[in-house]
Amino acid sequence: MLLLASVAVAVTAGPVLTSDVDSLAKLWPGVRDSTEEVFLTSGPSVAAWGEASEKRVRTVVAPVEAPWLGRHVLYLEEFLHDDPDSIRRQLLLDLQPAEPPAVGVRVRLYSFKEPQRWFHLNRRPQLLTNLHRSEVVKAEGCDLMLRKEGDQFTGGTVGRGCIDIRDGGKRYVEYRVVVGEDLYWYRRRVLLRKSNDLQEEVFGFNFFELNDARLFACRVDWSSTGRKSDLRPLAKLELHDQGGKARFVTPDGRKLELTLHSQDWPFVADRDALILLLQDEVQSTPLASAWTEIDSDDITINLGWLQIACGSLVGATDEMFAAR
Repeated sequence: MLLLASVAVAVTAGPVLTSDVDSLAKLWPGVRDSTEEVFLTSGPSVAAWGEASEKRVRTVVAPVEAPWLGRHVLYLEEFLHDDPDSIRRQLLLDLQPAEPPAVGVRVRLYSFKEPQRWFHLNRRPQLLTNLHRSEVVKAEGCDLMLRKEGDQFTGGTVGRGCIDIRDGGKRYVEYRVVVGEDLYWYRRRVLLRKSNDLQEEVFGFNFFELNDARLFACRVDWSSTGRKSDLRPLAKLELHDQGGKARFVTPDGRKLELTLHSQDWPFVADRDALILLLQDEVQSTPLASAWTEIDSDDITINLGWLQIACGSLVGATDEMFAAR
């Protein structure tokens, strides 16, 4: 009976752990726009722009196919928002169920031996064919243990095993993170291994909140002949303007994804705009794109055989401006 009971517990626990991994794999991807504040610094480092100062930081997280590493693998890159080609942190995140008696998700961190080869890996899927285990190095002692609390995941490193390699191993890194649908928060502390004295401390938190995003409704019309007169309604989609996504399939079998960006778009350094992207799942570059002023209430992509018209929704009346 004891044996059967232990088997029952194992069978019950397995799907729960797996569902946490699935949930985090869906929740974490996106473009996070954060304000980063330096509270304490001890010298040259990624945070060395002076104490009590702020910077705007972008963190891009996207799923990638790396079955040799794990079933749920995410690519993360971090940079100052006005300099997307100067990446300061670049990792692969392998999400695995936490080993009992721990619960939640263990996130194994891997760095790249030649980081510049893999810049913007999330937007260059053709590179994945050349990415193998020999190209990455595990960050020993730096695993993140994350636990689900409501609709968020929270946790960080455990113990003093995540060594700060800048100072001959005399210091270790303590990292904490909270990942939610509309919340992203992290804290990085560097401490002396012997005395545990704090040497550096940096906080990052959301710059834009999702509840400040605008909701758009998009009407998709499709034509089998390519003539405007033959356009017929295909789909109605709703997405917000801070990286909102929606997928649809055309009658001829093309699988397409629509994405809408505004302030969250990390690749326009000098100006903000409302940007609409149309992506074919089998292509590495966008099929089409459109942009307009950031406070515009409508945006359109017209390919002749496919027309997409998106208009903002007025909260008080649910009226849609352009996508009727």
